[in-house]
Amino acid sequence: MPRRLLATTLLALAGLLLFASVAGAHVELDPGEAVAGSTITLTFSFHHGKDGTATTALEVLLPEGATVVELPEITGWTSAVDEAAGTLTWSGGSVPDGTEAEFPVVVQLPNTPGPALFKTIQTSEAGELAWIEEEESEAEGAYPAPRLTLTPDPNATTTTEAATTTTADAPTTTERRPGTSLEAEERDDGGTSAAPWVIGSGVAALAVVGVGGLLLKRRAG
Repeated sequence: MPRRLLATTLLALAGLLLFASVAGAHVELDPGEAVAGSTITLTFSFHHGKDGTATTALEVLLPEGATVVELPEITGWTSAVDEAAGTLTWSGGSVPDGTEAEFPVVVQLPNTPGPALFKTIQTSEAGELAWIEEEESEAEGAYPAPRLTLTPDPNATTTTEAATTTTADAPTTTERRPGTSLEAEERDDGGTSAAPWVIGSGVAALAVVGVGGLLLKRRAG
């Protein structure tokens, strides 16, 4: 292979490696998905610094509604939480460029499902890297904020007011008829049955006939 072609090939490979390194040089957040409102351990990780220098601090801005429950100690680092500002920081240590570093924190997540951004400032010996952009991107020169997708709680109790259809047997009601102690039953169709009234009338008629016959016998005697 001619030396010029070889040099061109090596230069192209170096460019690809550099692009891959820059494109992958993000502060990652694990896990990438969690249940809204849950308490979970989040881990911020990276393996790079700015311009090949060591990372000396990491500052994270919590999304609204998130609170720090616990900030585990990391050997060689000082951790702090500023509740008023809604930030947490690790400082005082040093992570060489190319070395994998992980920073865990236990967080109470917001209750609202959807994307939650954890904007992060990575401080290195050569300056700061601001991972604060809201759009996801792997493009060179992009600085997306670490993000977490919050999903609805599958065990959440939801109150749904459904239309209640009440099918009840028509109640049996009684109503008094003037001049009699008989009761008329109301049918299921809302009408009133005439049978008790007819029967009651018949009984009353028999009583009248009986009384009349008794009076006639007394007069005859």
